[in-house]
Amino acid sequence: MTVFLCENSIAGIFSGVYDAWASRAGHDNVRLALAENYNLELFAEYVTVMPDPEKAEKVIGTLKKRMHWEDFLSVYRAVLSADPEKADSIYRVIVLALHTSRRMIDHLEQPDVYHVFSMARKVGNEAARYLEFVRFRELENKALFSEIHPENQVLPLIGDHFADRFPLEHFLIYDSRHHLALFHAAKHAWVLMDMPEDMDPQRLRFSREEQEMSRYWQAFFDQIAIEERTNPRLQQQFLPLKFRAYMTEKFHKNNEN
Repeated sequence: MTVFLCENSIAGIFSGVYDAWASRAGHDNVRLALAENYNLELFAEYVTVMPDPEKAEKVIGTLKKRMHWEDFLSVYRAVLSADPEKADSIYRVIVLALHTSRRMIDHLEQPDVYHVFSMARKVGNEAARYLEFVRFRELENKALFSEIHPENQVLPLIGDHFADRFPLEHFLIYDSRHHLALFHAAKHAWVLMDMPEDMDPQRLRFSREEQEMSRYWQAFFDQIAIEERTNPRLQQQFLPLKFRAYMTEKFHKNNEN
């Protein structure tokens, strides 16, 4: 068995798919796995895959041409999943899809297909929640900044939404879990950028108007609350705890610059 160890990124996983397929060792004789935290096995040969944007683009181009669009979207979303076992299931589904004209939903009895669809659903659901819960703050230079901490890599799925909403704004959405940022320059397309792991959003300087508006918004949020009708369980259904630390109405006043 030859195990191809790839980086946990879009380019990394699709480069792994390219190399595993091109090895011609036989699909049953290869496995694709994430290099991070992988436990080495006896009697296996390991190949380290370097992320190659050109290889990744070739794979993506082939999948767009030969897979049903809904199946391609499911694979793409699965690539963004936090599931550590995702790589090999993605590879198996791609192999199956390129050898059949049927849609993958017709093969849900296969564990790898079910796994990919399950991951895609979770990633899609989380991305949809962030369309509601992203909060922007104005920096001193008038650019907009937001910090999120998603379980999955949702930035590629929410970029178009916010670019359409704010086409004339400079904004940056920082994913502090995966150290990625979605940057949008006014009147341009958005791009993804790797960010240093020691980046500290608390060091950013927000505009005076932003600080004042944040205080007003927090005061409003506190004033409209009716203590007798407080229902924490219901609140968590509509506003899960994991989103609250990054929402303006929940910022502690001491966090203001």
